[in-house]
Amino acid sequence: MRVVTRTGAVRASVSGKPRGIHPAVFMGRGTPAAGTGSAGVRGVKSGKRSTLNKGGTSAGAAHKVRAGKASSTGSVVGRAGKAGRASASKAARTSRTGKGKAGLRQATAGRRPAPARGRRAAARAKQRTAMRRAPMPAPQASTPQAMPASGAGPAPRQATHPKGVAPAGRGGAAGAKGLPPPPAEHAVQAEAVPGGYAEGYRDGVFAGGEALVAQHIPPDHILPAVAAADLIAAGFRQYAPSLARLSSPHEMAGHIMAALDAQRPLSVVRLGDGELLTLAADTVLPGQEVQELAPFLPYAGVPCSTPDIRAMLAEAIRAADWVGVPISRAPTFQGLLFPVLRHFGIDWSRLKLTSSTINYSLHQSGLVLPLLQGRRVLLIGSQAPELAALLQNRGIHVTGIIGSVAGVMDIPRVMQQTAEHAFDIALVAAGIPAVILCRRIAGELGKVALDFGHLADKLVTGELQL
Repeated sequence: MRVVTRTGAVRASVSGKPRGIHPAVFMGRGTPAAGTGSAGVRGVKSGKRSTLNKGGTSAGAAHKVRAGKASSTGSVVGRAGKAGRASASKAARTSRTGKGKAGLRQATAGRRPAPARGRRAAARAKQRTAMRRAPMPAPQASTPQAMPASGAGPAPRQATHPKGVAPAGRGGAAGAKGLPPPPAEHAVQAEAVPGGYAEGYRDGVFAGGEALVAQHIPPDHILPAVAAADLIAAGFRQYAPSLARLSSPHEMAGHIMAALDAQRPLSVVRLGDGELLTLAADTVLPGQEVQELAPFLPYAGVPCSTPDIRAMLAEAIRAADWVGVPISRAPTFQGLLFPVLRHFGIDWSRLKLTSSTINYSLHQSGLVLPLLQGRRVLLIGSQAPELAALLQNRGIHVTGIIGSVAGVMDIPRVMQQTAEHAFDIALVAAGIPAVILCRRIAGELGKVALDFGHLADKLVTGELQL
């Protein structure tokens, strides 16, 4: 180890700790201030890093204690009382005689605690150090040379969604719970968070990719220069003809407009994790597991998933004109969609499909107001009064408002009040009951009904603008 003083003299250390260096600096692996010796390290806190600046003073000491005056050798003396300086000097001498810990305690006894500003600076420095030491995310390449040592490949690319939209499902409470952040955020977190998260992320990517490939490789064989991403791409090309196309926002706007012009019924419902978990309870998943996965179901309108509720919900899906399904392949989205439909005997290939975030997509595409202009609009849901004011300010004719829907069991009352209003299109923002309400409004009243969802909340709060 080499220490440069102001005069340019160089001293060498044989044991690893230069002679005359205070243990508070040496134990913390810091670089001592220019002008070594016990006076040169007074005021340096134990275990903290410091760096040598151009002036030969300790930058770490400078921002952790208020400097008094520099000694003739260029050291920084902490602002402490005479007793503190005497004890620090005594501790330094004691540490050189082998009493390191006792000397260290005495050296720090007489100094004032570091101010809050210094503590915050130290915390930021510690965070930057952790970020530099954290493992880097997996590279975005599929060659074996680019793979990290653990075998984890690049995270799969996900579909993008409009700004402010949940990854899939019904935005808000029911649409955003229980989902991991998008892969891009995964990469940021894997880089920034040291320890368990990054390690768990790499292990998860490996288990879901290369480890699955390894199960198909026969004993005593390897598959050189072919990564899991390459195999997935090759397999995807084989299954590409099986892709099911979802109706786009402009196509859906055309269908809604045509139904309004022809005064014929049309229902657009959406399936998120709330609806799918309600249907999955005691059917494809144990009821207790559903309660753990979906504590938000009472808020979404289903205090308890019962056979009657599941039957009503399944029938509404089967009879709806358009069904929004999640794009996300997460376990509680597409991971439940097809098992649930199969359990209830619903052939998904016979359904007219769009995205479960079609409400947000219509807004993002600037199609909501054109759909409503010149129409009589009925609003249903807890945000109906506030949403009515917004729409009326934009020249939309709101003919009716039905407030909060108190869960699935409140549907008969809401339907009775709905029949009392004259309207062309109903925007229903009522959680899981909205699926049943939209289907019944179209089927029983011959009107157009759109599952508006949490788009109503975001418009009312100003998070999204009309």
